[in-house]
Amino acid sequence: MGKAQRARLKRTEEQERALREREMKKAERRETMKITAIVVSILLVIAIIVTTICVVVNMVKSTGNYLRNNVGVYSENFEVNNAMMSYFFRDTVATTVQNGLSQMGIYATYYGMIPDTSKPLRDQTNSAGKTWYDYFMEAAANNVSSMLVLAEAAKEEGITLTENETNRIDKMLAGLKADAEENGEKVEDVIHENYGLGVKESDIRDALEIYYLSQKYYFYKYEGIEVSDDEIKDYYDEHEDDYFVVSYKVYTFSAPSDDDKDSGSQKPQTLALELGTAKSAEEFDSKLRELIKDKFDKEEDLDSAIEKTLTENETLTADSEYSEWLFDEKTEVGNTKLITSDDGDVSVYMLTEKSHLNESPTKNVRHILFSLSDYETEDECKAAAEDALAEYKKDASEDKFAELALKYSSDPGSYYVGGLYRNVAKGQMVEEFEDWLFDEARKAGDCDIVKTSYGYHVMYYVGEGSPAWEADVSETLRSEKYSDIVEDLTEKHEVTVNEKKLKNIPDIY
Repeated sequence: MGKAQRARLKRTEEQERALREREMKKAERRETMKITAIVVSILLVIAIIVTTICVVVNMVKSTGNYLRNNVGVYSENFEVNNAMMSYFFRDTVATTVQNGLSQMGIYATYYGMIPDTSKPLRDQTNSAGKTWYDYFMEAAANNVSSMLVLAEAAKEEGITLTENETNRIDKMLAGLKADAEENGEKVEDVIHENYGLGVKESDIRDALEIYYLSQKYYFYKYEGIEVSDDEIKDYYDEHEDDYFVVSYKVYTFSAPSDDDKDSGSQKPQTLALELGTAKSAEEFDSKLRELIKDKFDKEEDLDSAIEKTLTENETLTADSEYSEWLFDEKTEVGNTKLITSDDGDVSVYMLTEKSHLNESPTKNVRHILFSLSDYETEDECKAAAEDALAEYKKDASEDKFAELALKYSSDPGSYYVGGLYRNVAKGQMVEEFEDWLFDEARKAGDCDIVKTSYGYHVMYYVGEGSPAWEADVSETLRSEKYSDIVEDLTEKHEVTVNEKKLKNIPDIY
């Protein structure tokens, strides 16, 4: 074979080898594409299955059947399923958080007094090392257990909800619907957002019926408790020191900030020493006015600050330096005391009334509250109060007023007892309420409308109450007797809490 022929043969072999390699690579690519297609198909099928499962699970959850089919708390005649418990659980969280924020603002979350509700409660722990979810669920379960005990007692004694009382539930649910419509939302979505996925209007109604029945029994039983004069005297003799009070004035000069130091502001000790030279309440006010007048742009704000320095009828606080000084027999009216805090603030105290038995007058009053939050406009709220007053005047009597209070009032703390508040002392109610109640010209049977920040109150003056100390003793004894009643009822009516089932209730986030 010649050289040229061998070269051609070699080129032919190389071409054939290259061709075979290309064919092999094509085959590999086809196989890879085939495998990839199979894998993609499998993944697509899995994704479809997972999506379908999620959709089905959400559909099942949205029905709430998985909640209603599990009973978390029950007694002999009552059951609270997990849909109802979700309502009580969320309500417990919302109430606690709202109270914490109103008392401490954003610091409540910062200091761990309340959880961050934008995150799952199961992922957060409180100061005791318990998750906030477990903490609130335990609290809700305890509250519901107490409700069931009272509901069982009510059933045993034949106490049921009247039409007026069930109408309150209708009114609440109607308000929920109205709020949803006003915000362009479906009421179902609002309920799910606030009380949990799967919770329905019927679940809230069932929960509220048990709540209202327990509340009715509480008021029925508590109001029926009687305390004799001998019991009051015996208790007072045993706890006499608890019912003595003092009145005093106090103002605190805050430690200066860095800016205040740079501006040459007077030190709190200097200001406090000057105020501490006062010998009477009038001189205290006069000196304080001169010392702090530059801090206020308006005279009325300055007057308000001085007015707030007075505290009346305060009881002894144990282990408190200023309180023990105020109650010391050696401390005389007009004496002052300076107390410096760890932060450098200096408080000036002046005794204005020595320790004495609290004989302050109290008043008995009934009221019907028409809450501003229940009406679209203030005029509608006012008109409702005026209509109730007109209805009362057609058959003016205390019994008629009590009947209307049960029918109309939005105040949960009094409507079951006909709007009655016994032995109201100054400082217990809002200013406008008290101004009307403690008016020197007030006579038994007076009835009028008073506006406060809560709404419009139709007021009915019952008459004078007991002296403050006696009212306090009586209330303490009634509370003790009621506690004994509840203790007996708790032993009599068994309530079961299924903690395992309660853990199936979804978190808030």
